[in-house]
Amino acid sequence: MTRINLRLYVNPGEAEVTFSLQMQDQTYERVTGTVDTGAEVSLLPNYLLDKIGISSGEQHDMFIIDQAGIANQSFSATPASVNLFLEDSHGNRTGVFEVPVWFADTEIALIGFAGILDRSILHIDMPQRIGWLEIDA
Repeated sequence: MTRINLRLYVNPGEAEVTFSLQMQDQTYERVTGTVDTGAEVSLLPNYLLDKIGISSGEQHDMFIIDQAGIANQSFSATPASVNLFLEDSHGNRTGVFEVPVWFADTEIALIGFAGILDRSILHIDMPQRIGWLEIDA
């Protein structure tokens, strides 16, 4: 298993991980995402659609997501599969692997279960401000 260090923040409490997303021209773009243990699927900003080769002007299979049954909290998303690898500031990185994601009108990336957290062991020690993912990728 590969160990990927996370960046932890206390107020508000959150953990961030860096990943590199494969673009249409086979290069990679580095993106920082917030680890969201409540997200079924990772959520990425729409601006990345064109870069991975899915034109934002094309018709996609968009659907509406209700957020945990919260009243009036829903958004539309475009499902896709992307290739990426996780990396950290210590030079650790995983191999490239494919994950399902949703693209939506958001400015931040959220890292969810499908394909990433479901293959990982998440370690967070907030008093020591250290955290990492042990991931089989």
